[in-house]
Amino acid sequence: MNPPPAAVKPVVALFNASDDTVEMVQRMLDASDFSCLVGCHFSDLKKGRIDFAKYLAEHAPQVVIVDISPPYDDNWDFLKTLLQDRAMNGRGVVVTTTNKLRLDETVGRDSEAIEIVGKPYDLDQIKTAIYAALRRSSGGRGDD
Repeated sequence: MNPPPAAVKPVVALFNASDDTVEMVQRMLDASDFSCLVGCHFSDLKKGRIDFAKYLAEHAPQVVIVDISPPYDDNWDFLKTLLQDRAMNGRGVVVTTTNKLRLDETVGRDSEAIEIVGKPYDLDQIKTAIYAALRRSSGGRGDD
């Protein structure tokens, strides 16, 4: 019944283009069972200002949330590159966007992204997706 101690809260990294969305999701994560890392914009990753692998190694998030904004095709391709990085091994991923229909059209399939428009239900969906990503990533880890 009691929430887990702060030391065992899963760590979630949030890469987003919108400061408003970051603030909203961070508040939700901080009020739940997660420790949220913020401070990295998706554009900083694309421009090489932040070393993705180093960031993940330093902060050790179990789940990475990446928000995909326009231009969808470029950002989707960059996301695929990030997901292929060895630093993502054993980590879950949650993709969000503000326009899922447009993102799906651009990538030519269901992106499996969660559309965020600022409603409380969006945050419940993100929380559910984080738990699912944690289950998937912990199921794929070895004993090392």
